[in-house]
Amino acid sequence: MEEMAEPGSLIEFLDGDRLQWGLVLEVRGSTLGVLTPTGKRLRVPERCLLLEHGRLGDPDLLAEKVRQLEERIRQQAEEIDLGLLWEAVRDGGDEQDLEALASVYFGAGASPVARSALLRRLWADAYYFSFNRHGLRFRPRTPEQVAALQEAEQRRRACAQRRQALQDVLRQALEEEEAELEPAVLEALEGLLRRGEPSEIGQLLEELAGRAGMTAREAAFEILVRAGRLEPSTEAYAWSAGLEVAFPEEVLAEARALSPFTPEEGREDFTDLAAFHIDDPETREVDDAFTLQPLPDGRWRVGVHLADPAYFFPPGTALDQEALRRALTIYLPTGPIWMLPERLGTDLASLRPGELRPTLSFLAEVDPGGGVRFRNLVLGQIRIQSSLSYEEADTLLEDTGAHPLKEALSVLYRAAEGLLRERLARGATVLLRPEYKVRVRGQEGEVVLKPVDPGSPARRLVSEWMIWANAMAARWALDHGVPMIYRAQDPPEDPDLQGQILAYDPLRWGQWTRLLRRIHLSTHPKAHAGLGLEAYVQISSPLRRYADLVLGRQLRAALRGEAPPYEGMALLEVLATAEAAESRMRALEARASRYWMLVWLSRQGLTSYEAVVLGRHPLGYRVELRPYGLLGVLVEYALRQPGEVLPVRPLQIDPRRGLLRLEPA
Repeated sequence: MEEMAEPGSLIEFLDGDRLQWGLVLEVRGSTLGVLTPTGKRLRVPERCLLLEHGRLGDPDLLAEKVRQLEERIRQQAEEIDLGLLWEAVRDGGDEQDLEALASVYFGAGASPVARSALLRRLWADAYYFSFNRHGLRFRPRTPEQVAALQEAEQRRRACAQRRQALQDVLRQALEEEEAELEPAVLEALEGLLRRGEPSEIGQLLEELAGRAGMTAREAAFEILVRAGRLEPSTEAYAWSAGLEVAFPEEVLAEARALSPFTPEEGREDFTDLAAFHIDDPETREVDDAFTLQPLPDGRWRVGVHLADPAYFFPPGTALDQEALRRALTIYLPTGPIWMLPERLGTDLASLRPGELRPTLSFLAEVDPGGGVRFRNLVLGQIRIQSSLSYEEADTLLEDTGAHPLKEALSVLYRAAEGLLRERLARGATVLLRPEYKVRVRGQEGEVVLKPVDPGSPARRLVSEWMIWANAMAARWALDHGVPMIYRAQDPPEDPDLQGQILAYDPLRWGQWTRLLRRIHLSTHPKAHAGLGLEAYVQISSPLRRYADLVLGRQLRAALRGEAPPYEGMALLEVLATAEAAESRMRALEARASRYWMLVWLSRQGLTSYEAVVLGRHPLGYRVELRPYGLLGVLVEYALRQPGEVLPVRPLQIDPRRGLLRLEPA
């Protein structure tokens, strides 16, 4: 240790666990007042003084002087051979201080720079000396200890190199580059995907996938598909979500044990009315239906009936826990992944024609002008008499011919148009984006694309009445003190978007969606600006969305005079878990649809298409292929303007990598 420094001395001292530089400004008893190179003033106990590097007259030169000394110390430290010093002192085995070791290595009178360099090397030493901070003393290790430490370090470095190489390969595979994967790596990825087996690869993928906005399973799925080890299928996509298409036997046993619905006391009976539903032809989970009954003076009593799966099973069962894990039904091109076992979701609770079914029924009165007034929410029972596809309902709404449901559809549509006008007047924003349903059929894997117009009369009819039912559920829950989770949305950043129906514009779509605020969950009612509603919950798809099932349970319990199954934060926690799982499933659905759309496109030959330019890309331009909404890259360096439409043809299509590159036609 150094003697007590004087004012003007440039010193190194111990500040906690690190070395610090300082210029001594004053000495007060056994304490030094020092100035650091960063301009801080500190009080340093004498015992913390380590080295003195001469004197410095001008404090303004402190930072530069320290920089010069640090460089000299670094250079000298690089030349120090600790192994040589260890050989010289190891036989004694005693602790020695810095001064003694410096004398052995450099000889008597070693400079402060030399001693500082040696101190830094000793402090960072991994093999030769153990370090006792008390008194700053160092003990040479035995040859056996040094050999063991060196061997352990070699293993650590080899492991780190292997881990880094594996991480580089996985990163390369995720970045859509060519990557050679060893069979053992592929097998580990399959184990992670199918069985969730923990492994080093899983840990590495967790880190890499998180940066790419994926889970480790989703990343494993992408890599295995690109490597040709896995064919995209319903089962494979289910594995990537941590699911099996087939339900666990315990869940199936609970579903098999369920009894069909029988008339229940306290339910309102709607079976004498001609109930019907409108949906896609392939839909088997029928969540909703309508009844209409004429009243005097041109008024109508309308019933919006939602399936009541909560009648069949309570929270906490194996069936319920599996539904929460799945979060929702998704219809992949290759087939559905059900939220509920088919025995329940597509049979006992589904509003199937001809079958008696339990419902949550919202009752309204529609006046001759199409005005809608909410009357009540009841537990009901119905028997569907008719099923209409959206296309059939559109035809009936446009056709002037006679049909048993013609008048009912007209009443519902006229009222739906009124509901939409009211929402727009309150600032709602309606975005209409055409989409394609993608289905894979037959053994040959025929890919069929079906356009869907969200603005068609029948889809608008159903959409508005479901929004109305959800809003009335929120109102009823508030009036009756039922704990619910509300979906809220603040007004958009651009007020001009409010009160608008915006037809799809590929160039402005991203801008519009960025200007809309995120929807968030709340235990208290808040406005949903996007829908133009003061309070909103979502319960209209209880067979397909777990969150809707949960809120349906809350209403059902209240209607039966029972305590709610969920309270406050417990309810929010369940819904937040379901929403997070649903988000993952939606992303999975989007990836599957893009894969099969690219497969379809690859089978069309060199047909010319239209594309709209969206913006620049390193290879040319980001474009959208019309009318399919497929995003791709136009490989071209000629000047193009955003919004420009031009003929293109495929240059490279790789469904496994999600790759679509185009060139001018």
